[in-house]
Amino acid sequence: MGRHQKNDYSKWSEEELRRAESEADRFLNENEEQIRENLEAKLALLDRLVKSLSGRQMSLDERLDCFARIAEASGALEEDAKGFFSLASEPVVARLLAKSKQR
Repeated sequence: MGRHQKNDYSKWSEEELRRAESEADRFLNENEEQIRENLEAKLALLDRLVKSLSGRQMSLDERLDCFARIAEASGALEEDAKGFFSLASEPVVARLLAKSKQR
């Protein structure tokens, strides 16, 4: 998914924040299948890597390589999940904060 770029929602109007929230919801709904497939592919890779640790003798270098690949794959999964979470949550949180400041 790549790096999620943060928006400065503090300067956005409530209407703009609601539109961003609506667009995030639309994007996640329209891309639900691709998002799920992407996350499932990363999980399948992690599963294969973890399973490769058992059932055969491995050298120290092979184990280290496997752990490095597990760390890389889990980091990619985490980055994607955080990106999707931020996409949906940031305008909602910004709108709630803006409302609380108005009180």
